[in-house]
Amino acid sequence: MHNRLLRFLALLGAALLTLFAVAACGGDDSGAGASGPSRQYTDAHGRTVDIPEHPGKVVTLAEGALDAALALGVIPVGTTSARGQTMAPAYLGAEAADIPIVATPRGPNLQQILKVRPDLILVDDTTAARNSLDELSKIAPTLLIAKYADGWETYFKAVADVLDRHEQYTTVSTEIATEIGQVKQRVTAQQVDGRAATAGIVRWAADGPTIVGGNSMPSWVLKQVGFTRPAAQEKINSQGRSGDKVSLEYLDLIDADYLFFGVLAGKDKAAEELSAARKLPGFATLGANRSGKVFPVDGVPWTSGSGPLGVRAVLSDIAAAVG
Repeated sequence: MHNRLLRFLALLGAALLTLFAVAACGGDDSGAGASGPSRQYTDAHGRTVDIPEHPGKVVTLAEGALDAALALGVIPVGTTSARGQTMAPAYLGAEAADIPIVATPRGPNLQQILKVRPDLILVDDTTAARNSLDELSKIAPTLLIAKYADGWETYFKAVADVLDRHEQYTTVSTEIATEIGQVKQRVTAQQVDGRAATAGIVRWAADGPTIVGGNSMPSWVLKQVGFTRPAAQEKINSQGRSGDKVSLEYLDLIDADYLFFGVLAGKDKAAEELSAARKLPGFATLGANRSGKVFPVDGVPWTSGSGPLGVRAVLSDIAAAVG
């Protein structure tokens, strides 16, 4: 009897130790050894990683990865907050709003990521999570899925490959191409003095406006539908996702036939900031302002990281602007 009791207590203690160890490291199904078939994938960092053939619990630690996953019909189990916000980007709607926030652009919360037990983690080069690949890889297979400068199409294709959503990728890409053609018909009808209309993109903030350059996603969309960028704006380098700040004395640099005016806190906040900006002498004299062609927009898809759903949001704003 005494020996059986000792044996029982020993087994109970071992079970408890195992339970605590699993809780501490996130569990067997949250690490690189997740059950089910796997395959090798070489990410944008050149790292070859064993990933699940059919990922089921994905964490997206960048806005572009979240956007692409949702476009493909995959709802992540954890994601990052949008820049300047505490939740997922508002333009992504109710589906994104319900996803647990496990990171900010400044870095991941490893404890929160452990809790959602992912079998795959997606990172890009636009958030500080790119500096935590080793730590994240101890929780689940982690990929630097793409680089922002590669363009949204390459990024979207990479996410589709990793998530095994090739049919959905083709469908979304075809729908976007159709939408571009429809909006282009409306834009080309809005010529100015016999030439294509120009379009400017600015992110407005307390520390000054930032012009988004010619190699950004929204600029790509503008060109696809028939707009051109003012020469000074076209030269600005936005490969790192941002652009060039300008002082209030040089607000004429943001001018164009159409001006898309974004703030990171969303379209409603952009409308408020636009009302205040119109009281500035330099802003009041802008050609776009005088002609009533300054349009408040959500600054996340327009001036930050996004993906195919961001492209569609930009297309929607352009269609509304040209009427």
